[in-house]
Amino acid sequence: MPFVIDINPVLIQLGPVAFRWYSLALIAAVAVAYLIARRGTRRAGIPDAALADGVIWVGLAALVGGRVLFEIQNDLPMLAVDPMHAFMVWDGGLSFLGGLIAALIALVIYARRNGLPVGIVADVAAPAAAIGQAIGHLGCIVTGDSSGIPTTLPWAFVYRNPAAMAPRNIALQPTQAYEAIALVGLFAVLWLGRERLAHLGAGASAAVYLVAVAVIRFSLFFLRDEASVFAGLKTAQLLSVPIGAVGLLVLAMLITRRQNTPRLAWWSPKI
Repeated sequence: MPFVIDINPVLIQLGPVAFRWYSLALIAAVAVAYLIARRGTRRAGIPDAALADGVIWVGLAALVGGRVLFEIQNDLPMLAVDPMHAFMVWDGGLSFLGGLIAALIALVIYARRNGLPVGIVADVAAPAAAIGQAIGHLGCIVTGDSSGIPTTLPWAFVYRNPAAMAPRNIALQPTQAYEAIALVGLFAVLWLGRERLAHLGAGASAAVYLVAVAVIRFSLFFLRDEASVFAGLKTAQLLSVPIGAVGLLVLAMLITRRQNTPRLAWWSPKI
């Protein structure tokens, strides 16, 4: 029997200001990701102040990048009528890969400007990003954002609330739940395997994250109701290919270097 979701996306309405479930999920995602990242930065000897500043800049970049790509993909006509709509993040509508690409760029720039090792910073960010994105998808489940194609599966989602972003009264693939579960699994792999990955060298966890995210997104978008743009593939799938390729390239380089010059892992208990 399908799961019926009849929840108003607006959690609290205070006059003209609406606080949405999506916003609550984002706040929770940032908070949990920060706590996970802080354990990594302290182990790597990175000051808490540098982490706090980095979270702000990388987080803002992720929001802007995610919103920009979402608007390009879905709401260009709306932007022509109301350009301010692009800033209404609280209404839902963020592109996962748009946010990821912008966050990666911001992370590299921030690390270099502050004299921090990019590979280690990226490794710290990888599990934090995975669990944060998993929590963020809970907001998508409530609002109906990122819903899948119609299905007859017994675990489908059916949205009833008129304010939901998904089509109403239609059994849909619960792609938001699939992705959240996959990201929790990715977090578990990165967190439990962080010491082993660290022995490959700085950047290994980040590389695994990129490959896994690319595979998850490429696969799930076959179940997403979005238009194909090239060779039967959707925008997110096309973006996933170079992201995954970068991750594979970094892993190949680290494995080759490790075989030639064994070195101590930055996460090693000996440090």
